[in-house]
Amino acid sequence: MKIPHSLYALLIIIAPLSLNARQATRHVNEDITVSVQKKHSPVVGKALQLMAADMGKTTAKGRGEASSLMVYQLDMASNKDLKALSQMTVPALDIIAHKDAFWIGSRMGKTIVVGSNGRGTAYGIMRFARRGGADLGKKGETHIPSVEYRGISLEGQAPTDYRQLFGLMLRQRANLLCEGWDRGEAPSHFAHDLRALADSFGIVLATPHGSHGLRLQGEKKSLNVNIGWADDNYGYMKPAYDDPDDDCGAVYHLAYSGRPHSYLWLCTTQPGLIASEMGTAFDRGANRLWMCVVHNPYVAAYQLSLFLDMAWDVKAADRADVGSHLKGWLAKNFGSRAASALMKPLTRYYRLANIRRPEMMDFTMQKAPSRHNKNGDGGIANTEFNAEEFGNELDRYLSDYKAVADKVTGIRRMVAAKDSDRYFTLVEYPVVASALMAEKTLEAQESRLIARPVSFHHDSEALESAARSIRAYRKLQGLTSLYDNAMARMGLDVEMNAAPQGLAVFGKPLLTDTLSEKEIRQYGATDAHADTSMPNLKAIASAAASYASASKGVKAIGMLGRSMRAVSLNAGDSLTYRFTSGTLGGMLRLAFVPTHALDGGMSQAEVRIDGGEPRTIIINDGTRSERWMRGVLRGQAVINLPVALEPGSHTLTIKALSSHVTFDEWMIDDDSDRQFYVFPVFE
Repeated sequence: MKIPHSLYALLIIIAPLSLNARQATRHVNEDITVSVQKKHSPVVGKALQLMAADMGKTTAKGRGEASSLMVYQLDMASNKDLKALSQMTVPALDIIAHKDAFWIGSRMGKTIVVGSNGRGTAYGIMRFARRGGADLGKKGETHIPSVEYRGISLEGQAPTDYRQLFGLMLRQRANLLCEGWDRGEAPSHFAHDLRALADSFGIVLATPHGSHGLRLQGEKKSLNVNIGWADDNYGYMKPAYDDPDDDCGAVYHLAYSGRPHSYLWLCTTQPGLIASEMGTAFDRGANRLWMCVVHNPYVAAYQLSLFLDMAWDVKAADRADVGSHLKGWLAKNFGSRAASALMKPLTRYYRLANIRRPEMMDFTMQKAPSRHNKNGDGGIANTEFNAEEFGNELDRYLSDYKAVADKVTGIRRMVAAKDSDRYFTLVEYPVVASALMAEKTLEAQESRLIARPVSFHHDSEALESAARSIRAYRKLQGLTSLYDNAMARMGLDVEMNAAPQGLAVFGKPLLTDTLSEKEIRQYGATDAHADTSMPNLKAIASAAASYASASKGVKAIGMLGRSMRAVSLNAGDSLTYRFTSGTLGGMLRLAFVPTHALDGGMSQAEVRIDGGEPRTIIINDGTRSERWMRGVLRGQAVINLPVALEPGSHTLTIKALSSHVTFDEWMIDDDSDRQFYVFPVFE
């Protein structure tokens, strides 16, 4: 039978639903009839196809009474359509003047979706699918995007299946795709070859336009948008030019290829940093366009979801409690039980990865590319982790990583079998792979430092570390193969590149000499790491959020910094800490998240102990200097100031002299010459 233009019949086969342990499994078959106005955009048809696919994978749990969906697109609606909406008292006037907006609610036992345009209508359909068709009631929901254009820029490795990518973007309410932002030009195939396919998914194609602009080419006419805010390629936002106008765009990196170091493997950017920096850009007028630079949107799945959720609704993530957004994303993908269990280990993971990005475990900087060194590979250096300090901070880091990886691996048992592959690729692989990269690198360093070449094969301790390093490298290769297999089972044409640019940091461990297979078997099975408890020290250490008093404008940001509660201050804001010490000299060490001043100048603060003279410190100088490079590689800007204290009670005051200062942790160290990498955490 030929189906009329105004009617789509979708047969949704609902998966088995187990009501409780004592009841038998029941199979429920239901028809969802979708009625669509005669004229509508192609993207509406794409959304209906995705809805059918998505709802065919869900259960009937949570479904409301409404089994019929009526869909309207206001900018193509006929007088008859508009009259019908008026008779149903649908609040169309609330969305008609806004691009990509939609309303979804119930009337007469049916779910009604009304979009202001094709994309808005498609997003309303996808909202219906995400809720499993559940009744939204008469009041319904009105959705109006915070940012007009929301999208991604692919860098380095474009996916082979754009149809798959556009489907992912439609589900995430992204409406813009760019390639070549960092290079300053799009590849030759981009704008012309993809135009028709992009249009069918409601995707605008964008190409770089000058040094601070994008040209949008997917509309009826081309449109230029100024990029007023752009991060420094490492996640720290700054103005792209002097005094950016309101109604401008913002660009943010979750991956980057270039100096001082590429990061194109995993995505470990802290959720709190994304929420804080993008929220700040929005507050400063970046509400026309948000674009996120990614190497692979599947690898950056959670961070990209956070970015796009905030682009749709800037209040989607509370900057003080970004963890709530993460927990919601985990629950949506893997269930509430697994989500609750994951929050503590993933919070620890984002701290460990912030201490050093896995891609940067070589502790070198990339150089300018040359004919013999295409990507400027800096090679491998000893890390700044010191096994002789704070009860062996190197072993503590590895021990913490292993505990997190073991916990995350174990939680997969809480996830439904149908979601196991997705859990492995989105959660387990990045955590375990990061832990293995740390083990490979740091165990190799331990081995190199323990024994000289002449005694290497006679030193069991050096051989044990070397063997553990080799085993970690091999496990990582096997883990990556499992990732590729899981992606293939999910029907996704995506492979993990676990050695981007072929940099040495991803290669075999750098060891004093080659181990035989017999030595690897003999020494690699030993347990690693002795007791890593913190010894009694005279040092005084504190997280920034543990202040005694603070100015009114101070805000603690969840899941940010090594403290995971870094504190944001605007110019004039201050924090005061109180502590008691014996006679203690040494060094005051201050750690900041390396954010930039929002006027493009130097980021500065004032430090005062007791009633002494204030000292001005520079956190970031606003240029791509050695200071800036050290900060972005470490994920922390550290300032050291000599101190001399009398026994008794004291105060420490930190005052911001510029906007957007972000304080993380501090320490008064009795050893002025101490060489270490991680501030101690005293629990």
